[in-house]
Amino acid sequence: MMDYSTIATVATLALSVVSSVAGLKYQQGKSKLAKISDLLGDVVKAVQDDNVSEEECQKIAADAKAVLEAP
Repeated sequence: MMDYSTIATVATLALSVVSSVAGLKYQQGKSKLAKISDLLGDVVKAVQDDNVSEEECQKIAADAKAVLEAP
C-alpha cells in the first residue's frame, strides 16, 4: 500500500505534466490569435479607402498564410 507522500509525489508529477501541456497549448493559441488580429487589421486598413493596392493585397495574403501555417 502506498503512503501519502508517494501519492502526493505522483499527483504532483501528473499535475506538472498537465500544466506543461496546457501552457504550451495556451502559447500556441495566443500566437495564432495575434496573427489573426494582424490579418484583420490589415484587411480593415485596406478596405477603409475603398481601394486595395497590390502591396496591401500581398500583405493580406502573407498574413493569411501565416495564420493557416500557425500550429
